[in-house]
This record gives sequence, structure tokens and C-alpha cells, in this order.
Amino acid sequence: MKRPSKPLYNSASVPEKDCIFCKIVAGKLPSYRVYEDANHVAFLDINPFSKGHTLVCPKRHGETLWDMDEKEIADVFMVASKVSTAIVPAMNADGFRLMQNNGEAANQAVAHIHVHVIPSKLEEKGKFGRIKLTEDEMAGVAEAIRKEVAKLG
Repeated sequence: MKRPSKPLYNSASVPEKDCIFCKIVAGKLPSYRVYEDANHVAFLDINPFSKGHTLVCPKRHGETLWDMDEKEIADVFMVASKVSTAIVPAMNADGFRLMQNNGEAANQAVAHIHVHVIPSKLEEKGKFGRIKLTEDEMAGVAEAIRKEVAKLG
């Protein structure tokens, strides 16, 4: 895919060796992982919009969709779709959002490509703000999602 000539501004841009998501992928930083395959990892967002809010990212570093080829883009969204089928029953959700931001103007806070999978409940319709969970809550949520992922085969 040809990249547009205008670069995206992102003050969070860092060398790959300093990327927080690359460190999570490598196991150098802790995370609540809910899914992993050869090319992707999915883990709970530590500043979630809802219980079960999960980030799906490729293991290969790239800042935006423009750093991925078409197969990589398709694959990361296929993993996000798979993870969503586990998150909805695990969180007893009524729906989910997929969100993917590119550049600081689009609210990309970590300069490593990732897709947000955000479970939603009907009673929360129209509300969209960050929540705070304890470590025990995060661990319980991650375990519930992992159990549902395991059922997917």
C-alpha cells in the first residue's frame, strides 16, 4: 500500500526499542493477556472504557495502518473479531466497539498499531468514559476472556 506523502504527527513516537507495546509483546512489561498467536497479542487496556476493554496488536512494530501491508491489516482485524466473540459472553455484553486510531489528532496514545475491542452493555448506551479497575478485577476479567477464547479453538 502506498503511504501518503503527509506524515501523521504523533508525539508518542519512539524508537522500537522504547515502545511500551513492544515491551509487552516481549514479556518485559506485565500485562493481562487474553490471546496470543504467532503474530499477535491481545491484552487488557490498563485505562479501559469498560470491563474487558482489550487491545489487539501485531507483534511486529509499526506505528499506524500505513506501516502494515494489506494482509497484516486484515489479520489484525480478524484477530480483533475473534477476540470480540470471546469478550461479549465473558463480560455479558450486549455489543462491542472496534476502534483503531492513527496519529495524535485521532487520539492514538501509543505509537504501535493496535485495535481496541470494547464491550458494551445496553444500560451503558451513550456513555463512553474511562473507568478504573483493581488488579484483582483485571485478573478476573482476563481469566474470563481467556476461558471464552479457549472455547473458540
